[in-house]
Amino acid sequence: MKKSFAMLAVLLSALTLITSVGTLPAPAAEPEVPVINLAWDFDLHGGALLAAVSKGKDFKDSGYYLEPVVEKQQYSLFKGDKKIALINTIVTKGSSETAVLMGQKRIDCCVNSSTGMMCAKDQGTDVQILCPIHVDGICLVFPAKSKVYGWEAVEKAIKSSKAPFRIGFHSPTSAPRVLIQAALTRAGIKVSLDPNDKNTEVVLVNLNGSKNLMTSLSNNLVDAWVGPSHHPELAENNGFGKIALKLRDFPPKGQWYDFPCCVFAANRYVIKKQPEVMKGMVTLLSYSAAWCQKNRAAAAPILAETIGIPEQVVKNAELVFTTKPTKKWLEGEALYVEMLNQLGIFEGEMKGKSFKDVKEELFNFQFISE
Repeated sequence: MKKSFAMLAVLLSALTLITSVGTLPAPAAEPEVPVINLAWDFDLHGGALLAAVSKGKDFKDSGYYLEPVVEKQQYSLFKGDKKIALINTIVTKGSSETAVLMGQKRIDCCVNSSTGMMCAKDQGTDVQILCPIHVDGICLVFPAKSKVYGWEAVEKAIKSSKAPFRIGFHSPTSAPRVLIQAALTRAGIKVSLDPNDKNTEVVLVNLNGSKNLMTSLSNNLVDAWVGPSHHPELAENNGFGKIALKLRDFPPKGQWYDFPCCVFAANRYVIKKQPEVMKGMVTLLSYSAAWCQKNRAAAAPILAETIGIPEQVVKNAELVFTTKPTKKWLEGEALYVEMLNQLGIFEGEMKGKSFKDVKEELFNFQFISE
């Protein structure tokens, strides 16, 4: 009997404890934060973003930092010690695919070529470029055993080809594609996208993604290809190709320096709805780009590991990390608008418009610190 009473007392005590705990206030739920879908790729042109995700809390002095939730897929963006956004990252084949996804509102912001964002704008996507993330870093690659180097040698190779010379690119709206067509056209070379055009001197070939650049020469798909760093440097390092022209060598000489390529851009609805998040990303990218440029020796192994390429490849690349929209950079963007119109790539909102016509709508530098 005593045992029964003792057991009953224990049960009543436990029930009382459970009941009392049940009446305590529930722990406060983690506050909801906006979820931002960000398009990127693992190449050196996105180095400022890749360094930011790799360095994480080490970049806290910028006022913002990224902390991994799932490596290379999802990150929390912090302002100081406060989480302000959850960033989902999506790998795309290039700026053309990104432009489509942004138009569908499946992507909110991106690290992609400025020409791709211009084409997205042309297609009706309300996108704005918030800052550059680097300049330069585009090369023309010939077969590994080629002895061609410099514009005169490249021009000779094109002119002496019995059939139209085939040059590959990774995305129709990419900066390398627009650049090569602009440079060749200005040099008096006839360029076409039609593989059956026998009267042209150069046929440009869409290789559908940067991953296909490396094997395109060995598979005889093209005679050369133009692409963004790190791909030309990797091709040379691995024996898949040889750099025949660096950006500064493209015709006309002296034109191609501090030349725009990749940018951080966002749909305008995200800029309006989440200005704190966009400011955080631009501020962090600016801090990261400056760190990468100033500390190239320290940045090289970090970027090499993140991308999955040899460290020497990063060291060989000549692109400049920066988020400053300089006068020369804006001149390059104006040239892009001009060339995209001349080439007939614009078919919608940007068609027939000058840089002056589109500048205020296309660019938004409000988050860049002076």
